[in-house]
Amino acid sequence: MTTPRHIHQTFSRQPGVELRSTWHSRQAYKRHSHVQLSVGAIVEGKTHCVCNGQEYLLEAGDIVVIPAYVPHSCNPVADQPRSYHMLYIDTDLPLALQVIRDESLFAHYLDIVENMTPSALNALLSALPRCDEDKHVLRPTSQLLQQALLSDLATPPSLDVLAQQFSLRKETLIRSFKQDTGLTPGSFLNISRVEYAKARLRAGDDIADVGYQSGFADQSHFHKTFVSYTAATPRQYATGRSISDKK
Repeated sequence: MTTPRHIHQTFSRQPGVELRSTWHSRQAYKRHSHVQLSVGAIVEGKTHCVCNGQEYLLEAGDIVVIPAYVPHSCNPVADQPRSYHMLYIDTDLPLALQVIRDESLFAHYLDIVENMTPSALNALLSALPRCDEDKHVLRPTSQLLQQALLSDLATPPSLDVLAQQFSLRKETLIRSFKQDTGLTPGSFLNISRVEYAKARLRAGDDIADVGYQSGFADQSHFHKTFVSYTAATPRQYATGRSISDKK
């Protein structure tokens, strides 16, 4: 059975940008979001993308732009392998969710993959259409719930305690949070833990320490959750390559 640790994929990083390249993968993962802007390019095969309640069939040559904090999933079609690149970029540019098919822009994207220079990256961002829509603002209870969960990833307050604090039924708190963010509080907490773990792994922290710092009960739970949201193992992400990469 093929697992993420055997899939050929690499991670390369520079200040403000991370590039993920994945080849011939059938691995699916849960709906998630990133703190950065995500710009992906499909190289081979097809991908079923679900984002903000909309579904897209992405094919080779397509570029997808996903704003920061927008929940999404991009998974295989009919369990067939696909190859793709993903750029995760720290930027405040107001870019809209969009799928683009443009040969010259795609060629420029592939050039960035080969030579990840700041000038080439800025040129790509400049070429992407801007968003004219106002930024979605969360309701106060959703903002406070986010802050409460992020304040202590290891031992966050329970939803029962928070619901009582906000004078709401727990079910109402969960429903309004999902309406605002597209995620349940539990999913938001798991994603936040994984994003924190990724940051610590990039900083070079020991994997065992990262799992504990991120709030996971044990290494098995950390590994399983990390894979379910990233389609990569913590070690693969930390080292930047899969065990099948012999370079």
